[in-house]
Amino acid sequence: MEANGQTLYNDDLLNILPDGVIILDINREVIQLNQQAFTELHVHSSVNAMMPLPTNKIFKLLNKKEDILSTILEEIRQGKKVYSLPEHTFMQEQVDYTQFPIRGEFATMENEEGEKNILFFFRNITVELTQEYILNTALQRTRIYPWYYDISRSEFTLDDRYFEHLGIPAGENNTLTMEEYVNMIHPDDRQTMADAFVVQLSGNTTFDKTVPFRLRRGDGTWEWFEGQSTYIANISGHPYRLVGICLSIQEYKDIENTLIEARKKAEESDRLKMAFLANMSHEIRTPLNAIVGFSDVIGSTYDELSEEERADFVRLISINSEHLVRLIDDILDLSKIESNTIKFTYSNYSLKSIMKDIEKEQVMKNVPEIEIKAILPDDDIYITTDATRLKQVICNFINNARKFTEEGYIHFGFMVNPENDDSVCLFVEDTGEGIPQECQKEIFDRFYKVNTFKQGTGLGLSICKTIVEHLQGCIYVVSEVGRGSRFTVTLPLEKQPVEA
Repeated sequence: MEANGQTLYNDDLLNILPDGVIILDINREVIQLNQQAFTELHVHSSVNAMMPLPTNKIFKLLNKKEDILSTILEEIRQGKKVYSLPEHTFMQEQVDYTQFPIRGEFATMENEEGEKNILFFFRNITVELTQEYILNTALQRTRIYPWYYDISRSEFTLDDRYFEHLGIPAGENNTLTMEEYVNMIHPDDRQTMADAFVVQLSGNTTFDKTVPFRLRRGDGTWEWFEGQSTYIANISGHPYRLVGICLSIQEYKDIENTLIEARKKAEESDRLKMAFLANMSHEIRTPLNAIVGFSDVIGSTYDELSEEERADFVRLISINSEHLVRLIDDILDLSKIESNTIKFTYSNYSLKSIMKDIEKEQVMKNVPEIEIKAILPDDDIYITTDATRLKQVICNFINNARKFTEEGYIHFGFMVNPENDDSVCLFVEDTGEGIPQECQKEIFDRFYKVNTFKQGTGLGLSICKTIVEHLQGCIYVVSEVGRGSRFTVTLPLEKQPVEA
């Protein structure tokens, strides 16, 4: 190699290198470029004839928008033999002033005369960063976490996002031992995972199927994942590393469970509907027979009956007529709900007035053993609602309480919600037989009846729930067997109705 008249390094050798190479002399001027450097810097090869050239005529190195080349060269002049570029370094070529991210290294070498030359190796990493960004975006959006297992060290190396997602501390260099990882797997899923690993470690074939399994999160809960892997073999065909991915499928499992529950509920609803239809013939025929039968008795034997007997028969006809009307009303309301044609008419009403109207209606059906009374506060409350539908809900609660209360009281009324001033609570409480705890969750479902021997369709409370939801409220029950029940409806005071 000669310092003058010839290039310092063989061009053919430098040109086969995939990285760009720039050689600088002791004066820190560019004296040679390889083919990759010519390409990246948009420089024609004829520039070689004009060497040496100042560095700022060919390229600049920028980090945090500052030119760092002079600083690097000064450190090398003071004796530093190797200098690696910091992250986020950009090279700016001086033809079109294009900037691109690079990774690179400076190194010093001495020629035969003992003079130091500086070799600068660099690589344009635009494509790498683009691919890395696309891959990371895809992994993050799909919750896919890559991993590999080093067989010789029995050690997993995991994506750092994996630890963050699970809420567990990352091991040194994002690693976990096989024992640590197995302890995170749900006991019921460990054998399936072990079988898959045995196949991969054998090196005879790959385990192509995905393996669903659960991992314990940092908060103690379990999350479903789906794993898939393959192996990298050495020249003899034996695996030395397993590589794979884990995909979080908890979201899909939740949807699957929701669909399963919905299917079960639909099947149960169908079963109850069939039971409802079968029961309807009995429910309708019973009051209808009583109405027709007692009407015939009164009509054919009117003169033979005492006044007390006639009054008793009329009372029975009235009771059964009322029951029949309720049955028909429930069926019609169910039909409206099913067809989404149930209508609401909103206006501003006094709750005291509504409750007093209900009390007057209930007095007409007074039972001596039961006190039916409105318990009202001193101050009235006005609410925007559908008064007819609201009365239907309260009357339904009261009629329901009548069925299950033999003595004591049925009280109803309203009060400002003690937990929220922006809402009002309407209640109906009784001293009836109460509702078992296991039945309280289903009490508002369609066709559900706690006591199948009692009259009714099993629709009343379900219709009440639908009405209350349309009124933007909520409904719940508190009950104790043998001590009675309290049904409560909470309605907003300020919100305007969605439908008008």
